[in-house]
Amino acid sequence: MSKRNKFILGITLFLLPFIGRVLWYYRGVYRTPDIPDVEEIIISLPQTEFQLSPEEDIVTVSGFVLFDLSHENNLEIDDLTSLRDRLVSRGVTVETRTKSDDSLEVDLRGALALVIAAPTSNFSIAEREAIAAFVEDGGRLLLAADPTRPVPPEDDYLESVLFPTSAIPVINSLANLFGVNYFDDYLYNLDDNEGNYRNIRLSINEDGYPLTQDIDQVVFFAAHSLQSDGITLLSGDKNTLSPLRTGEKNLAAAVLTTDERVLALGDVTFLTPTFHTVADNELFLGNIADWLVAAERMWDIKDFPYLFKGPVDVVPLAEGPLDPRLFIQTSKLWSIFRAAGLEFGLRSEADPDHDVLFVGTFADAESVEQYLDSAGVMVVGDEDNGETTEDNGQGFLEIEEMGKMNTEGTSLFIADLSGEHVVVVVMGQDFESAIEALQQLVANDFLGCIHVRNLTVCSTGEAQEKKDTKEDEAPSGDERTEGSPRIGSITESQAAFDDYTAEFLESLAEEDPDITSPQPGDTYHYTIEMEESQDVLWFYGWCAETEELLKQNMENIALVFTMNGQTISLDKFVEDDEYIPGCMFYYALLTDWPPGEHLLTISVTFEEEIDDGSDVYPAGTHIFEYQVTVME
Repeated sequence: MSKRNKFILGITLFLLPFIGRVLWYYRGVYRTPDIPDVEEIIISLPQTEFQLSPEEDIVTVSGFVLFDLSHENNLEIDDLTSLRDRLVSRGVTVETRTKSDDSLEVDLRGALALVIAAPTSNFSIAEREAIAAFVEDGGRLLLAADPTRPVPPEDDYLESVLFPTSAIPVINSLANLFGVNYFDDYLYNLDDNEGNYRNIRLSINEDGYPLTQDIDQVVFFAAHSLQSDGITLLSGDKNTLSPLRTGEKNLAAAVLTTDERVLALGDVTFLTPTFHTVADNELFLGNIADWLVAAERMWDIKDFPYLFKGPVDVVPLAEGPLDPRLFIQTSKLWSIFRAAGLEFGLRSEADPDHDVLFVGTFADAESVEQYLDSAGVMVVGDEDNGETTEDNGQGFLEIEEMGKMNTEGTSLFIADLSGEHVVVVVMGQDFESAIEALQQLVANDFLGCIHVRNLTVCSTGEAQEKKDTKEDEAPSGDERTEGSPRIGSITESQAAFDDYTAEFLESLAEEDPDITSPQPGDTYHYTIEMEESQDVLWFYGWCAETEELLKQNMENIALVFTMNGQTISLDKFVEDDEYIPGCMFYYALLTDWPPGEHLLTISVTFEEEIDDGSDVYPAGTHIFEYQVTVME
């Protein structure tokens, strides 16, 4: 074979695979396929619209609702906007608390309701006590939490994100005060839901309540289940389940408790835009706003100036020209009344169509005698020297629950809300004392004062209680040593009680009077002698058959503690209703007793007939009297 043929053969063998590949994979010339002419179709999808449902017959009120955002609440900036808008449309203002170091008790003065949603940091004991007292006084409380709002992680580690810390203990620290328990779970329904098994449809469990008026169905978007002895407003059907509460049906997601003053919700998301527009959520949100502003607070002097209903006239009790010292206070009063949305004026006589703030001395008591009578107060002259109050500005106050008190160093406040217009009376021994009392009212400084019904008594001196006992019951010429024992702090008192390091005063007494059936006018005497100072517990307790009866009883029992003629505030005492169910204890540690004689009393007033479930006790006052002698 010639070289030429060998070359041609080599080229052919080299190209043969490429030619075969081309012939195998590319079998013909490409032809453009026919494209059918398809008519363009535009599919319109329904869009979720945020639209406020028109609300009719809205009742407007005055006052404010407090939103507590001081506990690292797991909320976005506009989560509560929908609720806020509805409250504003009802005439109230919405105030926000952002610092937990502020006094919650002060912030709640004048509030109609308190809203707490998704808190994640703990409430202090003082805050819990302030909230409980607020609800007891008629304020309304809205609690809301859900499983999608745990404690925010402090870092970005995967473990913190995937396994967040539950916020259930925080919300339960409040809810448990009112008999509500949040479970650390979530509700789900695999059969009937709103697009997701955790978006549950809830039905009305109890009809006839304003909160569920006109509502057929509410949707919660991830919710905790609740348990309460109160009213279950919303619950799921038999297919709404909890992974934690296996086998339980009709689980509650919204409950109303504590005389319909506390509403607990297992979801926060349904309050937020635009989730509040699903199903009847919008109506439910409006009903919640109506419920919050419908609170009927039991106002007292500590709620100044919010206890007033309309324009307020400040009127001196004394006739004649206005005292210049009263003018000085008007600027402070003006700013306070303005902040509360109230008109204010200084007048020599009260306008019959206005609320009134009377300021004056005990010598001018006749001008406000009707209000003094309603509070159980009588101003009398000094019976020892025959002089009257008008003669020397001194005298005594006869107070039903406290006996006689010297007017010297005593200021008195009466808040009369029984009529169409509110009347507040501020009185002191002289006008300078009355001005100081007015300043005390403006500052809301009632620490150490005694509150009985609509009466508040404060003392800067010694208010001696004169007794109607016979002379031979107390040796004449007997002088008590100046000074009194020290009252321990709340922590010291609790430690002494829990650790049994101090005895009760009664256990040291020579007598053992029968106090099983206290009667009006009875005085129970205890004589106690100490070789030297020792720690003792000053104690009073009351028990009833049930906790509900106990609560009713305590609302009608007024206690006044005095030591050597000085009234001691209940703030100094531990209040314990958990040590024994159905019992309320008041106790304080007394230590560092000065040598000499000391007189301690506990005045117990049943403001109306008391039924503790086992016996009935008539209305009236009985007294426990402790005569303590310390040798050295």
